[in-house]
Amino acid sequence: MKLQIIGSGGMWHKENSASYLIDDHILIDMPNGSCKNLYNLGIKVEKIDNVLITHFHGDHFFDIPFYLLKKSKEDELDVNIYCTKPGKKKIETLFKLGFPTASKKVLNRLQLKYNFIANFTINNYEVSRVKVSHGDFKPAYGYIFKSNNLTVGFTGDTGYCDTIDYMASICDYLICDCSFILGNESHMGIDDIKKLATKYPDHKFVTSHMFSETIKEAKKLKIKNIIVPNDGDYILKGE
Repeated sequence: MKLQIIGSGGMWHKENSASYLIDDHILIDMPNGSCKNLYNLGIKVEKIDNVLITHFHGDHFFDIPFYLLKKSKEDELDVNIYCTKPGKKKIETLFKLGFPTASKKVLNRLQLKYNFIANFTINNYEVSRVKVSHGDFKPAYGYIFKSNNLTVGFTGDTGYCDTIDYMASICDYLICDCSFILGNESHMGIDDIKKLATKYPDHKFVTSHMFSETIKEAKKLKIKNIIVPNDGDYILKGE
């Protein structure tokens, strides 16, 4: 697996909003600004053909209209979006709002498929969608990718909960919400990541969805299995 951090920040931080790219063509979340950041990183947006959405807050899916418009102008028209059933209407409504005169033509040209099931396969990855606890916002999900001897998880936005403990126990790498210094019911914090790193010392924890003060404090940590990345960093570079 090749795994690159496209965005590691929360909304009010210089780093892009949280997003991650697998093997150059599978994107976890497509938040505001992600298409611009992909372009700046030299990544061809049109090569991405699988988009997984953790939940429908704006900072996790608001760039989808730009992505669909770009895809429609290229030869590679396959698009697979993995989300909940209500998410399909949210995406189409957002697209029509952003590009009202082009939306029908674009959607007719694309080979667009929505996938609502919780367990599916993308290439050689077995993928599971698991429910997490994002405060009053429901539903919110994380994703687990399994391939050969490697398991990688993405928590999405969440407070510490039983699902997070489960993901931490099975994932070799877990990309974690770490919004604050102290976690709450909606978002995890540095205290939660330290707890996970201590409990599962053989697994690595990658912080994300971070704000300025959180990043400053996280970079002071001297815990070997906690990774505090920058946008564009590779967590895994493939075989």
